[in-house]
Amino acid sequence: MKITGGIDIVANLFTPEVVDSRPEWTKKFHANKNKLPKHLIEGTPIDLMIQMLEENGFGHAFLISAQLGRKGLPGSWSLSPEKILEVVEKNPEHFSGIYGINPYDSMNGVRELERMVVDHGFIGAHLYPHWFEKAPDDPIYYPFYTKCAELGIPVQIQVGYSRIYEPLQRLQSVDRPSAIDKLACDIPDLKIIGIHVGWPWTEEMISVVDKHKNVYMATDRHAPSKWGKVLVDYLSSWGQDKVMFGTDFPVVPYDVARSEMTALGLDPAIARKLENENAVKLYQLDTKK
Repeated sequence: MKITGGIDIVANLFTPEVVDSRPEWTKKFHANKNKLPKHLIEGTPIDLMIQMLEENGFGHAFLISAQLGRKGLPGSWSLSPEKILEVVEKNPEHFSGIYGINPYDSMNGVRELERMVVDHGFIGAHLYPHWFEKAPDDPIYYPFYTKCAELGIPVQIQVGYSRIYEPLQRLQSVDRPSAIDKLACDIPDLKIIGIHVGWPWTEEMISVVDKHKNVYMATDRHAPSKWGKVLVDYLSSWGQDKVMFGTDFPVVPYDVARSEMTALGLDPAIARKLENENAVKLYQLDTKK
């Protein structure tokens, strides 16, 4: 798979249909916390998302299937991997599928993960630990991690505080980078990406990434102007092979991402690694059809 332009490794399918399936509080969150314009809050059709990607110098996005919330958690939702697959199969040049982990699916979920990877070409897994109130190094996740290591696929794990909104304001944040440190020690063959920059423990996240050859981080959810000097210095120097670009679309719109990336003034070689080359290498995209 030859991809020109930037790669967004964390993106949400956010069509009007998907928006209508989510709890009402998510619209308020995107309006009040993320300050998104109304046309994004109401949903983005696939053809428009592709147009946004291309107009801003991005060629590809990884779409995550969401398995969010323990049973009975108010406000939780899910987006099936089959729905992601439907979009990917129609637009393989622009999208790849990422499987969303729900630890309460147990071995049925592990088998489903394997099926989506082996039979349908999904390229990785994704986990929001705060929805399950269990830290990333909790044993409940390890069957999924082991399968990811066996399949050779990376797992994206949200690291940092859960944002303060209903219903997550009633849940304890469990995603300190120290949990990723333990996980990387337990399963050194597992490719781990700490997403959401680990905020507010970004420096701690960087230290874990720097310690382990199998741990990486992504810049999603935070616009480039909010990354901070420490992260920019890291990805511009000794961490240039360990950081990947993401938006958590629609949280960071593609025009904002591009304009603020340009404003950073990164060396072109560094920008290519951040936006494209590191993801191609980790996800082995150059070996896929």
